[in-house]
Formats: sequence, C-alpha cells, structure tokens
Amino acid sequence: MIKIFLAALVLSLPVFGAVTDTDVRTLPEATVLPAAGKTYIDPVFKTLIMRVTDEFDGKASQNAYSYWPSFNKDCSYFHIMTSFGPNLYSFDPAGFKLLSKEKLFAAKTPNGKVPNWEDSIWSGKDPDSLICCEGPRLWNYNVKTKSYTLLKDFSEMLPGDRPWQLSRSIDDEVFGFTRKDLVKNSINGYAAWKRSTDKLLVNKNETEIDEVQIDKSGRYLVVKSDKQGRGVINVHVIDLQSGTVSDLLDDGPDFSPGHSDSGMGCLVGDDNYLNRFLFRKLASPHLFTAIRARKDDWSQGAHLSFLADDESMILVSNFTANNLLCSGIFKDEIFLLATDGSGRVKRICHHRSDYLKTKEYWDSPRANISRDGKFVIYTSNWDASGRRDVFIAKVPD
Repeated sequence: MIKIFLAALVLSLPVFGAVTDTDVRTLPEATVLPAAGKTYIDPVFKTLIMRVTDEFDGKASQNAYSYWPSFNKDCSYFHIMTSFGPNLYSFDPAGFKLLSKEKLFAAKTPNGKVPNWEDSIWSGKDPDSLICCEGPRLWNYNVKTKSYTLLKDFSEMLPGDRPWQLSRSIDDEVFGFTRKDLVKNSINGYAAWKRSTDKLLVNKNETEIDEVQIDKSGRYLVVKSDKQGRGVINVHVIDLQSGTVSDLLDDGPDFSPGHSDSGMGCLVGDDNYLNRFLFRKLASPHLFTAIRARKDDWSQGAHLSFLADDESMILVSNFTANNLLCSGIFKDEIFLLATDGSGRVKRICHHRSDYLKTKEYWDSPRANISRDGKFVIYTSNWDASGRRDVFIAKVPD
C-alpha cells in the first residue's frame, strides 16, 4: 500500500519541461519580484528565473547585447552594467546561485584608463580572461589576478583610430571591429586583424557602417552598412581566406540580414522585407533557409544570440516595437528556434520589458545565451516600472 501511495504521489506532482508549442500564451499578472540573488518561477512557462539586480544596484542595470557574451566559457563568471558601473559576478551554475559581486575592472590599465565595458568579450579559450578595448589598445584582462596583458596597440597600424564593436573568433585568433576616430568619435571604416601574424586581413575606409562581425571560425567577416532600400547592397560577406566578397541586396533575391548573429561559418538574420528569420552558410551567403515566417505580424522586434556551442537552435528575444497588429504568438517572449527549418521551438519566458512605452534602447531585452546553452541573461524594465534590472533564466531541459 505504501508503494502504491508513493507512486500515486509522484504521478500527481507537476512536471516542468520545455514548452514547445506555438500557441498564444497571454501575459499574466506580474509576479512579485524577489530580492537580487533570489529566484521565482515564470507563471506561464514554469522556467526558473533569478533576479540579479535590485534597488541596491540603482535604477538602471543591463546586459550588453545579444551577440556579446555576458557569461564566460564555463559560466563561472558573468558581467553586467549597473547604475554604479560594470560589475563582475561569480556564479555557481550547478547550484544556480550568485557567489559574489565586485567591480568588473578592479584595476585600471597600465595607461591609467578603464576599458570599454559594452563590447568586452570573454575569451573563447580561457574562462578567466576578458578581451577589451581602451583607446587604440586591445587588452586581455584576467579577472582573477586583476592584471592586464597587451594584445595589440593599433596606434601605428591604424593611426588616429580605435577599435569599437569588437568581435572575435572562438579561438581568440581573429578580431573584427569598426574603426572610430579617436578625436571626433566618428566611424572611419572597419578592419579585421589576425593575432598570430599581427596582420590586418582587411582594412577599409567606409563611413556608412552599422557594424561588422567575425564568425566563430574566424574566416568570414560580415559587414553591414546603414543603407536600406530596394536594390540597395547593404551587407558584404568577406571570405578572409580567399579574399572574395559577396554583396547582398537588402531586398530580394538575397534578403540581407538585419538583426543577426554569426555562428561557425553560418549566420541567422532578420529578413526585413518578408518578415522571416533566415539561416545561411557564409560560404554561400546568397542561399538561405527560412526558419521562421512571422507573416503579417510586424509588431515584434527581435535580437538573436548564436553564442551557444550547440548551433541547432538560436536564441530569439522578441519585444513589442510598435502598435501594428500582433498575432500574440511569441509576443515579448524569449525562446529558442531550430536552425534547420523544422520550426521547432523551446519557449523560455516572458521578459516583461515594455519597450514600446519607454522607447529606450536599453529596455529591449537583448538576451544572450551561455556557451553550454543552459542559461539566458536579459534586461527587463518589468512593465515599465521606472527601473531596469537584469535576470537569468535557466533553460528548461
């Protein structure tokens, strides 16, 4: 009788697994938020979520962006920005706990300066190393020893410029960046630099640049201009090995990527004309697979994160960007989307950030995913509450 009772009890307990349907999931009343470091359960998707910041961190905390990793290689650290400056957190991924919090750049560079936080990138190989820019210099900052190692001073190679919007290959070998004027702060062009040979693989003067990004392999540089319109070439894919350049049209037949992120020799981007997410191999960038069509729902903006080692799915963080007709599907949600065109999804949470009300860039969630694919970090203003906090969601199995 005891065995039967225990079996019945186990069967009656709620089992929380990944939600994989595409039904409309209405946003419920807000959960009362716990203090920083404490967790709650997303009421719709049953995802475990930790609040990272609260009133003791000021009113304006945020993670950087969807393609800049907040977590280091093994999830033992992550960094974010608070009202009082960038913070470094020690994290226990197994126990889903915050262990400590401290100022990120506890020491200044040997020049007496503080590196730029936003595009600081964790090393792809060393979990203790953060690669960051300060003026024309590229540094490796060890978060344990609080020491800097100079990777490159571009003062002679790129006189008058500084690297900005940094990206790197997964082996820390190739770096891509836009070039900003040290005095005027205007964009002068873009470049890709190879560490082992100390050579520029590409260096071009171009002022109408939105961003550039090296893929994880270090072979391809994706260059986006700030031009748009039918018949306009606004994306170039440069093969740094062969030197070939593929020009992509904003509209058909290429439907060049808008918001996007690059994986290992591949890319997923937003099609701004037919309202789809497109997957393409960078070796043949004119060809693509539509992995999700949003049809007539133009209400949702989205950021994409391809940072996980497993590239079978990409992280999408939707946010309501306007007052156009909304289908309600994936509205203000963070979810994983299969890259094979099957349409498979794994829904994670509602981020509850009301970007439409504030129109504040930092109020968009800009979620990014950890290397092991187990954690998602994002920003939320919690229904336009007047403050902004950072949260971590534990990706459901």
